[in-house]
Order: sequence, then structure tokens, then C-alpha cells
Amino acid sequence: MNRLISAIAVSCAVLTTSVQAKSKCDVELGHGLIITDNEIRIVDDGQTRIQINNDSQLFILGRWIELDQQGEAVVREYSLGIRDTVPELVNLATDGVNLGLSAIEQVVEGMSDKEPEVLKTQLQYVERALMDKFKRGDDFFFIAPQSLSKIDDFFTKEISQKIHSAVHGSLGSILVSLGDAFKSREGNIEDRINDMGQRMEIISKEIDKSLQKKAHQLEEKAEEYCECLNSLDKTEEKLQRIVPELVAYDLVQIRS
Repeated sequence: MNRLISAIAVSCAVLTTSVQAKSKCDVELGHGLIITDNEIRIVDDGQTRIQINNDSQLFILGRWIELDQQGEAVVREYSLGIRDTVPELVNLATDGVNLGLSAIEQVVEGMSDKEPEVLKTQLQYVERALMDKFKRGDDFFFIAPQSLSKIDDFFTKEISQKIHSAVHGSLGSILVSLGDAFKSREGNIEDRINDMGQRMEIISKEIDKSLQKKAHQLEEKAEEYCECLNSLDKTEEKLQRIVPELVAYDLVQIRS
């Protein structure tokens, strides 16, 4: 996978250092993508529809499409165009979010003797929501069908709301712990409640700040890649003219 990462963004880097998108680039991915060192798979509902092996061999629904030299060149251009953009977007989307969730868990745990079960459950919902859209492993990247121009909404609205629910949903369990401590005369409950309120406020502010920063980074990157995605869309159209069956699996959809 290191070889893959080091090869990413060669052509896009040339485009984006000289071109910065001035207006919002409304791009949608019509299908999910799984990218490994040797394969690119376009998927729907967990089923592989299109597969490209070694940036050269094209398969549609498991059937190998024999191409001439020109067709193979277009497949390679298309495959490398996908590699230029998607892994970096996935990296940007996932970097720091899981660390942030761990930090929230540790802070909330620090307010009571044990981790509230509701927090653990809610944070699992957050992680699942994130992984449904973006996922990476040691040897793959995944991105779900979505509008790249609305990634900011996903973080500032959906993920933010889920994290806030996780943190504030833990208040009841924490208060129960504090009440138990008070009954057993362990510590000053008023000081602990005041401290909890202050920590909750700090957590909420940091969550919003972090997610807004993440959303802004992704929005900027999507705009930065506008030229590259337009180029990828043109390459896809060229490949569709060579292999008309691919029209049914249109990946890059430029809305404006």
C-alpha cells in the first residue's frame, strides 16, 4: 500500500498547483469504490460491478473485456485518475476522527469511575456512520457513493450531531456515578458536577471546531480536485465510447 500512496496525485498535483477552483465543484460518485494495490472495484450493494486489475485489465460483472492497445491505454488513464483522487479524500476524511473519538471517551471516563455504556454505544454509531462513507485499511481504501461537494454537511451535521448525542447522552450515567460517590462520601459532589459541566462545554466546543475544520479541509480538497475530476469524467466518457456497457455504471457525475 505504501507503493500505492507514493504514486497518488501525480497528475492531479500538476493540475491543482496551477489551477484552483473558484466556484463550488458539484461532483457525485455514482457508485462505491474499493482501491487496493492491484485492483480497483466499482461496487453497488456490496457486489462488484466493474473491476480493473493492474490498471490494465477490465472486467464487467466478472467478464473480461478484451481491448486493443488504445483501449488498454484509456483503461490505464481512467484507473490512475481514480487513484489520483480517491485515496487522499479517504485519508483526509478518516485522519484524526478516530483519535478524536478516543479523546472524547477518555475525557468522559475521567469524570466518573467507569465508562458509561451509553457513550460506548453512541460512539460505535458514530464510527459506523463514518465507515459507511469512508474506510481504509492496511491494504485498501473505500469510499461510498456520495456527493463530494456535500462532504462538509456530513461532518458538520450528521457526524457532529451523533457525537454530541454520545457526549450528552452520557450525562445521566455520569450523574448517577457522582450521586453514588456522594452517598459514599467520596469527594465533593458540587465540585465534581461543576467540573463536569465545564468539561462538557469544552468538549462540545472542541468537537464543533474539529469537525468544522475537517469539513473545510474536505471541501477545499474537493474544489481543488475539480479539474482533476472533470478530467476523470472525460476519460470515463472516452472509455464508455469504447465499451458502451460501462454507461450503466457511470462513476463520476459532474453536476456543474
